[in-house]
Amino acid sequence: MSRFARVTALDGKVHWINLDHVRLFQELKALPDQPVRTSIHIDSHWVERQIIVSERPEDIVAQG
Repeated sequence: MSRFARVTALDGKVHWINLDHVRLFQELKALPDQPVRTSIHIDSHWVERQIIVSERPEDIVAQG
């Protein structure tokens, strides 16, 4: 069964990601206006993309 997590991009959009398709979590250097930034690299058979969100990798994985 697939595991999904709800994340919020820096522009405020909410995304549901399939944790089974996440290739890499990369915590980025904090900015003054954004204390936490994480880059999520998603790779499946049809799409390869990157989303930058405002949650920590541990919090994202804990949702699944």
